[in-house]
Amino acid sequence: MLAAGTAALAVFAGCTHVALSERAEPVGTRGYRLAPPKSVGPFKAEYLYGDTYVGVVDCAGAPSDADCYIGATEVGGIGIAPRDANRIIAGATGTGANYWGREPRMKGRYFFFRGLQGNVPHPEKALRAMLRSIHRKEQEPFRDTGVKWDGPARPVSFPGYEGAVMWCREGGELSKAVDSGTVTRDPVARCVWADHSTVVATESDSSVTELVELTRELHRTARVRK
Repeated sequence: MLAAGTAALAVFAGCTHVALSERAEPVGTRGYRLAPPKSVGPFKAEYLYGDTYVGVVDCAGAPSDADCYIGATEVGGIGIAPRDANRIIAGATGTGANYWGREPRMKGRYFFFRGLQGNVPHPEKALRAMLRSIHRKEQEPFRDTGVKWDGPARPVSFPGYEGAVMWCREGGELSKAVDSGTVTRDPVARCVWADHSTVVATESDSSVTELVELTRELHRTARVRK
């Protein structure tokens, strides 16, 4: 399984390199913010966050607001604490979105992202910090409960954008049937990108090849000029 995942990364990385290496100059990535799109590939948005991923949503004065409700009801809060986000991007703000390929909250075909935005002098350093933050369980909803990863995150070719880097990993969520004891493995993949304005983690119940493509689309569509 690990060999297959690695091969998939290599094949996709090679294809993107051929497609994008014809550009004479990388496209600049400074001066952008995140604006979650209403759809990514076949996935439609169930919930688009405002700038609420960093910190705790204050429900005083707007108790009926959707962000308020999620902040009050999600275990562990809505996202990442400011002190933890600050280790990734100094003074970061953040956002994200949940997407579904079927009816909301049905098992299967999900895609989500959570991202930070600000000034990122060293994208790869910020990417590594984002991975460490997720590994330390500082961020919702990246909890890895029941997930068996095939290996650590690995670099994926991400040419065409100034300073942009991306690492991905593949694994599976293990579950055991109560009646037969049969263990099944549902695919899970995760990617993180970083450029000079944004650091974003994505996840889906798909192959890593599919998630790389979705993440590249998100990078094109979710970033808007400040």
